[in-house]
Amino acid sequence: MLSLPAAVMLSGAAQAQAVNAATAAVFSKPALLGVQLSMKAGARQGKVTPEQLKCVQGLDPASFDEVFKELLASNLDGKELMRTQSFLAKSVGKKFAKHGYLGVFAAAGEPLPEALPRFTEDEMVDFEQFRTSSAGEKLVTNRVLEAPAARTVLNARIEKVLEVCVPQQ
Repeated sequence: MLSLPAAVMLSGAAQAQAVNAATAAVFSKPALLGVQLSMKAGARQGKVTPEQLKCVQGLDPASFDEVFKELLASNLDGKELMRTQSFLAKSVGKKFAKHGYLGVFAAAGEPLPEALPRFTEDEMVDFEQFRTSSAGEKLVTNRVLEAPAARTVLNARIEKVLEVCVPQQ
């Protein structure tokens, strides 16, 4: 187990490895879903072939895990990363993640496949404690993973992933 000062001093690549797969998936699954729903809309408009849509729908769910590991590691220090992973492992964090995932359907104008999770009063207290932590300020309030620099990194990954399904002409 690394001591906190050692975790803070990890290089970006090493710290990206410290981001667990479950934490990366909280952010990467909605990103992939967004791409898939966008392509579905493109198919309805005749801009995407049925074969391309089928390919995109079949992409590996972990397609964006590495990019989110890197983004989390470069935007959060070791303590914030541990706080985020701890929060996301709790019941409230799992509901928060599900809420974000389902929100992608709503943003794309698609019906929700299930109801949004309901938070208990205790979970709302836990969420508020996370939101007001330095990690929560960055992720929830300031949305660092949606900042222009992060979007550039994510868009590059989206282009790379889509090369398999939508060859460049």
